Parts: sequence; C-alpha cells; structure tokens
Amino acid sequence: MKLTTKKNDGVSPVIGTILLVAITVVLVAIISAVVMGMTGDIGSSKVVGVQVSPINTTAVLVTITGGANAGDLNNLSVYAGSTPIGAPANLANNIVVGKPYTFNGSTVLTGTHTVSVVGQFKDGTNQSIYTGSLNFA
Repeated sequence: MKLTTKKNDGVSPVIGTILLVAITVVLVAIISAVVMGMTGDIGSSKVVGVQVSPINTTAVLVTITGGANAGDLNNLSVYAGSTPIGAPANLANNIVVGKPYTFNGSTVLTGTHTVSVVGQFKDGTNQSIYTGSLNFA
C-alpha cells in the first residue's frame, strides 16, 4: 500500500502576503480619511504690516503700515514675553494706517525683550502680526 501526501508549502506564504497587503491598504485608507478630515478647519493667515519701536522702559509705539487685512483689525495687544504691555488699543473698526498707537505698561523693561503684537480681527480670530526683539534702554 502506497501512501501519498499533498504538500501545501506554497499556500501559507501567498496568503500571508495577501493579508499584509490588505491590512496596509486598510490602514492607509483610515489614516488618509482622518488626515483629510483635519484639514477642514485650517484658515488663511492675515496680512498686516506693523512697525514696532520702544519709546522708553515702559512704553511701546505700534504703527500699522498697511496690508490687505489692516482694515479688518478691531483690537491690538502687545506683549513682552508673556507679560502684557498696557491695555489693548480698542480700534473699534477705525483703523488708521500710519497712525501710531502707544502702549504704556507698568512693568519696567530694560535690555532686550521679545515683543509680540497680536491683532484681533472682525471675524473673531486672533493672530500674531509681529514678533521681534526690541532693546529697551
């Protein structure tokens, strides 16, 4: 009596390869769906020209020099690091390009500090429109 056995050595690697490719395709589809859904909330940045200069050790002069969105500004806030310099200038939709706005703070600043100007726009968004180092003497 002769006993014959069938060898299925080639079946397991082929099925494993097909399963790996299928899993990869499914993962790519899931990840791309998540990433594409996240990009819906990305807005456009505003363009505003700003000139900032220190007046003395407690005050900063901010001048809006122009830009496509300069007329959309409602408020300005100025910070030295994370410390606010003075009260925000409420522009109340009356932005005047070229008009200097003075921010007087109570904190004495000496030396070089990173100063940021944040603009609040008519659509309710806030955006940093200037960040730079100023030397207060």
